[in-house]
Amino acid sequence: MNTKLKFLLLLLGFVFQSQIFAQTPNFTGTWVLNFEKSKLDTSDYPNGLTGQIFVIKQDGNKFSLKIYHIYGDKKKKIGFRMIADGKTRSVKIIFKGKLEQKENSLQATMWRKNYLNSVNYKFGTNQNEFVADEVFTGRPKDHHSIWVFDRDVAK
Repeated sequence: MNTKLKFLLLLLGFVFQSQIFAQTPNFTGTWVLNFEKSKLDTSDYPNGLTGQIFVIKQDGNKFSLKIYHIYGDKKKKIGFRMIADGKTRSVKIIFKGKLEQKENSLQATMWRKNYLNSVNYKFGTNQNEFVADEVFTGRPKDHHSIWVFDRDVAK
């Protein structure tokens, strides 16, 4: 086997192993919205929103997100589960969606007719800051918001 072919095979083996052992950050935790750090399109969230909490459970490529919208003393919960393998699946019965691992983030995309929501999840300045960079296209209005959360260390 010539030297160039050996080098190419060695390089391909290294790249393949790097992909196998590359890890997406684990965002497991309870995250509390920080309005001051966030850049929210005011039409992005309903009037009266006083807080938001994300509860994330991540095990390998399985991702679960519960979102609590807080309006004074009342909480409304929504949630979804996705697998970070880039495959399109049904989400919450009425949506199609996929979750993709990126170098330092997870990219969640959900869609249906007249609705496209794409969110890039990543750590912020450190692992106690979580950023959800959201781009929404649809009704009632397109928007782009950057939601910044602080880790709830009491949990």
